Amino acid sequence: MNIGIFGGTFDPVHHGHLILAERCRADAGLDEVWFLPSYKPPHKVGRPITRFEHRCDMIALATTGQPLFRVEAIEKELPPPSFTANTLAELRVRHPEHAFHLIVGADCLPDLAQWHEPRRVLEQASLVVVPRPGTPLWTREQLAASLGMPPADVRLTVVECPLMEISSRDIRTRVAAAQTIRFLLPRSVEEFIRERKLYAHE
Repeated sequence: MNIGIFGGTFDPVHHGHLILAERCRADAGLDEVWFLPSYKPPHKVGRPITRFEHRCDMIALATTGQPLFRVEAIEKELPPPSFTANTLAELRVRHPEHAFHLIVGADCLPDLAQWHEPRRVLEQASLVVVPRPGTPLWTREQLAASLGMPPADVRLTVVECPLMEISSRDIRTRVAAAQTIRFLLPRSVEEFIRERKLYAHE
């Protein structure tokens, strides 16, 4: 199967994530999308992050009703920090029957050369790229040049997606300020946050 890998902190997951995942699934011809919460993201070392189990639970609640979405908690089993290249390698070992497609925003492409073993990332997965307002959309040739790779080795699909001005950071800030977060994320996730008093002291 063609599996979309949607990585992120998801602290918390919200409607913007869900709309993006569904559009990529449909328009990029993916059979499933696996939400892959980062366990120890290298770019957030030293910053507080909600417990991994809570973030996984929130994704599970948010994706209930869409059987083609699932939570993939593999990064908790791997040595930190959570590098995409290593995660993809382990996924390919465990699921050799699948082809993997990494879902990223267009703003990630100029920074990809600074990732851990970026060429190894592209050897293991194609890219499903979502344009971002105000961010130039790099071509396959530009990305290949930045990584010193032949353009033919860069597999890249662009998916246009309605982008919602919702951010996990804003949700956390609003919860801490006792402001409403209704309709920014699924009701079940809102209730989970309230019941466990998440983000109340951001």
